[in-house]
Amino acid sequence: MLLLDRHIILRFLGNFALLFTLLFVFAISIDVVVQFDEFVEAAELVAERDGRWVPVVFVEGVLDFHGPRIFQFYAFMVGLVGVAAAGFTLVQMHRSRELVAIMAAGVPLHRIAAAIIAAQVGLVLLQLVDQELILPRLATKLNRVHDRVLQPGVETFEVPLARDARGALLFASSIDPNAGTATSLLVLRRGETGVAEERITAPSATWDDAIEGWRLEGGRVVGTRTGDDGRIALRSEIDVWETDLSPRKLLARRSKNFAQMLSVSQLRSMRGDGGANDGGLDRVIFGRFSGALVNLLVMAITVPFFLERTAAVNMLGQSMKAAAVAIGILVGTLAATTVAIGDLPPGVGAFLPVVILLPVAFGRLAYLRS
Repeated sequence: MLLLDRHIILRFLGNFALLFTLLFVFAISIDVVVQFDEFVEAAELVAERDGRWVPVVFVEGVLDFHGPRIFQFYAFMVGLVGVAAAGFTLVQMHRSRELVAIMAAGVPLHRIAAAIIAAQVGLVLLQLVDQELILPRLATKLNRVHDRVLQPGVETFEVPLARDARGALLFASSIDPNAGTATSLLVLRRGETGVAEERITAPSATWDDAIEGWRLEGGRVVGTRTGDDGRIALRSEIDVWETDLSPRKLLARRSKNFAQMLSVSQLRSMRGDGGANDGGLDRVIFGRFSGALVNLLVMAITVPFFLERTAAVNMLGQSMKAAAVAIGILVGTLAATTVAIGDLPPGVGAFLPVVILLPVAFGRLAYLRS
């Protein structure tokens, strides 16, 4: 039995790798064709600066821009590609009459379904590792637009007003998340009533992870205190402003796509500091785990479409049914985990697809005719 399981799992994983590679190459090929001018322009600039051959720099630019995206593509497509790989595997076994031979040997079709679902469990665990360990390290590169080809990360951006965990408000005319620098910094420290009590200004600042704050260059703080003659303005110099508003956190607030690529620990550190009062970060956190469970449940629901006892069944029709069901489930789950559902808490809304699909998956496997 172990030999049969190993044969099915290796065949499934081989089809998964083939389909995943084809889809990824197809996707980046379309992007390169559509954005061809951007890649060529970036390659010409770098080639002229470094004295290199343009075609070589062009290929380097494509690999630099799209290479890290293979991990992002895997995190998004593991469920759908897994269903497609299972379909290819079982259709091949059906055409070669392997399913008939397996049943003739007294092995139930549930054994085949169990082997494929077990392989999908491994792929989903790899997806979670990818999301927790790999994507956070590549987040700034993955958030680049095409005019940043062959450049280290996203461009600078303005911070209109951002509130930190202590209630202070930050304004910066420019934040560079790659260099960890800011220009024209303005900070309003507020009291318990919300009224500004101190104002910090600095022409430039640099983020320091060691102190978890900004090192200010030419920083000045203006505050007030109540004296005998009324309120008196106090001015002094300041070198450091400690806050949780790091360049990474500011970038995550600016781009929801960037937040999707952070680890759960990073998302938890951002939650509750006033940057996501709509529950968006909670939906990202809960949606990560509910999405992984849905990737398993959709496999359990669709595999029975291909496990037919008779050789006369139309496998093309079965494949179309499986594709429609899988795409519908995955799109619906994506909507449920990214959009607020009425007054439901983010955790309930994110796991609602799991609650609905769990009995369906058990029913599909329980009533599988073997």
